[in-house]
Amino acid sequence: MIKNKSILVFAILAVLLSVAFGFGVYGYFNNDKGEEVIKENIEVEIINGESNPVEESIEEEIEEEVIESDAEQIEITQQDEAEPTEITEETEKIVETIPVIPVILPSPTIKRNNPDELRIGFITDLHVMSYFDGAGNRVLKPEFVSKINYFIERMNNKFVPNFIISNGDTIEGTKVSSNNGMADLSLVKRLFDKTTLKKYWVVGNHDLRSVNKEQFMQSLEIDYISKAFVVGKYKIIILDSNFTSEDKDAVPGRGYIRGHISEKQIKFLEKELKNTDKRTIVFLHHPPLWSVGGKSNFEFPDNAKRLQEIFSQNKTFAVFAGHIEDLFLQEIDGVKYFVSPGIVKNEKYQGAFSEITIKKGKMIIEMNYLKNDGNYRTVRINED
Repeated sequence: MIKNKSILVFAILAVLLSVAFGFGVYGYFNNDKGEEVIKENIEVEIINGESNPVEESIEEEIEEEVIESDAEQIEITQQDEAEPTEITEETEKIVETIPVIPVILPSPTIKRNNPDELRIGFITDLHVMSYFDGAGNRVLKPEFVSKINYFIERMNNKFVPNFIISNGDTIEGTKVSSNNGMADLSLVKRLFDKTTLKKYWVVGNHDLRSVNKEQFMQSLEIDYISKAFVVGKYKIIILDSNFTSEDKDAVPGRGYIRGHISEKQIKFLEKELKNTDKRTIVFLHHPPLWSVGGKSNFEFPDNAKRLQEIFSQNKTFAVFAGHIEDLFLQEIDGVKYFVSPGIVKNEKYQGAFSEITIKKGKMIIEMNYLKNDGNYRTVRINED
């Protein structure tokens, strides 16, 4: 009898526990508290992908003031793009374990027949670094891959310039052997080769901390360090500013090179500027500036003033440079000088690159850079 009662009590307790457990499980997934937990998780993801409107307005006011001071421009407007960076946690892991194998983008469509309009995709100071993965492959660090990929894909699919140009310091170069430096240059070239758009390269001082100029050309599969070519009504000139004050090539092992344009380069420049009726545009790594923005003159080529005189005397339209990791645009003696930060060393302008449009003697520059929320912002600089 006692045994039967015990069995009955046990059975009743088992039923009660089962019911309680069932309601508990149901309640965890379906009651209001459960719904709020799930909803909060979703909201957090959304909030993390957006910027705070109040903070945004304050940041824009400060940024406009800073850029107006640096660039000395009349009109600057900003636009936000709701486009996240291309890289995700999943792709980041892939990049860390295999070499860069870029997917070739579809050929861009250029729908313009105006020789007076010139579009340039401008990026500088990539300073890429790499490492060996577990399989012994040399790979670029994900932060560089994502930023370069975004630039290339935007050039190919949206802006579609006449050409794109990497304006020096493609690799970090510091304490990097020549073999590894050449490998890094080749990996960057593979990313740029995703598009069939024309591409040009400028040599920078950091490149030459690792490789010499012959190795730079070999790695990028180019046959020039300085070059001149024509696009429509424009003559484009690429200069080499990496010489010692004695006109010797900058090479690995020589330490810091201030920047200097050799006599041979100057003769080449003067010849190309004089023998043309085209509007001329010059690219070089070191900005040919002097006493601007509080920068020490030591950051500029030692013969920058002489270059400025040559540009002004020959009515050069614009000069583009990098090197100093700052944003600068100013007209000096009739010549427009534009300097852009690179993609990693300026904390404010991460991933920076510019879309330059020149038409009817006017130049519009839209500099894009990556915000902390994963979106790119566009700073638009218009000439009056």
